Amino acid sequence: MNLNRPFDYRYIYVLGNSRHLFRYKIGISDNVNRRTREIECGLSGDTFEIFAAKFFFSQKIETFLHFLYRPLHARMAGSGRSEWFWMFLPVTPTILLSVFWVLQWIIIPMFISTIAFFYLNWNNLGIALKHVFHNF
Repeated sequence: MNLNRPFDYRYIYVLGNSRHLFRYKIGISDNVNRRTREIECGLSGDTFEIFAAKFFFSQKIETFLHFLYRPLHARMAGSGRSEWFWMFLPVTPTILLSVFWVLQWIIIPMFISTIAFFYLNWNNLGIALKHVFHNF
């Protein structure tokens, strides 16, 4: 685990390029604008952002997306050349990332609140369970 990023909270993005139709990049960065400029230096045409949002555990999500779209891999030149994929439109990665983004704001708080509940009520839960099982 990287101590500088314990929850790996970074941007996951989907980028396109005006000269490379039907090829889209799924990547990860701390700064999407800087990353877009870096990629644009290695490619002809304009690179543009389609989707970008910050995610917890971003490396794991990006790795999952790359695994999912591996059959559509499109090798490109320049920076980040191994993260490009053939797609007519990048609808499915955008929808998946949108769902993941919403879920992270539901699942993580539920997990934290559940842990906090058990931590704060551990003794009371033990007494209640003894009472429930004692009546059987």
